[in-house]
Amino acid sequence: MSLFGQPQLYRSEGSDELKLCRCDINDMDLSIPEGNKMLLLLISGLDISSNEILFLRDTYIESKTSVQQDYEIVWVPILSGQWTTSSDEKYAKLFRMMSWYTVEHPNFISEKTKTFIRQVWKFKRRPIVVAIDQDGDVVCPNGIHKMYIWGSKAFPFTLLRERSLWNSAEARLDSLVFDFDPNITRMLEDGKWVILYGGNDIEWSRKFTTQVRKVLSDACILAEMIYVGENIKLDPQSYSLDLRKVCYFWTRLESILISRYQSFSAGDSGTDPILGGAKKLLSYKFADTWACLKTPSLDSMVHGLGDVMLQGFMKFEMQERDVQTKEFIKEFKNHIEQLTRGSSSGQACRRIVLHTDDRDVVESLKCPFCDHSMEKKIRYGCCHIDEIE
Repeated sequence: MSLFGQPQLYRSEGSDELKLCRCDINDMDLSIPEGNKMLLLLISGLDISSNEILFLRDTYIESKTSVQQDYEIVWVPILSGQWTTSSDEKYAKLFRMMSWYTVEHPNFISEKTKTFIRQVWKFKRRPIVVAIDQDGDVVCPNGIHKMYIWGSKAFPFTLLRERSLWNSAEARLDSLVFDFDPNITRMLEDGKWVILYGGNDIEWSRKFTTQVRKVLSDACILAEMIYVGENIKLDPQSYSLDLRKVCYFWTRLESILISRYQSFSAGDSGTDPILGGAKKLLSYKFADTWACLKTPSLDSMVHGLGDVMLQGFMKFEMQERDVQTKEFIKEFKNHIEQLTRGSSSGQACRRIVLHTDDRDVVESLKCPFCDHSMEKKIRYGCCHIDEIE
């Protein structure tokens, strides 16, 4: 396999050996590891974020310890334009964060190979992970969404494996939403209700946490309130996710939507409850306020915009009900849905933003609230931040 001359997806006699080095050691004369290993080509620019690297590093370490999956990651950095002193500095910082293989130097990647990667594998700016099997065949042109959802369980990254995972018992949206943080998993195992809430309305957040805590305390319900947002000092009594986990929470939801949409080749028919739930949750990302409840006794969630959820907790007479039964949660969910339909916020415009370079990765979506076809727009943004500095 060569990444320096004519692009090839196989190793043949007489072809140049792919020169690699390990990012976590100083040996600069390593080659592709021999044996029946899959290769995951991590293709990115020098603007790959530290959050993305740390997530992939956690998955890679898991594959080498608890799961023992037989694959190696090779970082293929693609740079547009001239290589500068600043490029060298960024490359060195990224290099030190990684624990897998990389090409000997980005300058050794030929222009033909860069063109191939951009045209055939559709790489533009956001990182992709190309899965190549032991025979040199591409089994997945971009497995990064699978990795965000399933981690090393996504191995060997085929469509058949993806469908198998979606058909498994653990493929419940509530589990996928809430199992991204071990602390939250322990809270549920301890029999506590868990309420995620977010948005940038500080006054509402304080009111919500104060009043909901009182309602749940009066009903003798043990609960944890967890803030999912950027104002991490919002409420000292709440458990706040660090910004890395907040980023992972939303990125994983995007990956769930994309994977679910693509895996079953039926698009968005409006009948898939997992796809529908992921769309609703993603629409809250740009809302002023929102909340999501999960209890240990039910395999589903109750969620909505902030004013509706607060009203629901305040008006639903929890003291007079058996809150540990599935019937209670179903009634509470119906209560929230009725409040949503009757509220002005229920009619507000909804947005779902997918951070992807491929605008056709999801061709069309139906609104998760009114079932109309959503308008597709192109959005550009820049936060003027260099992730690794």
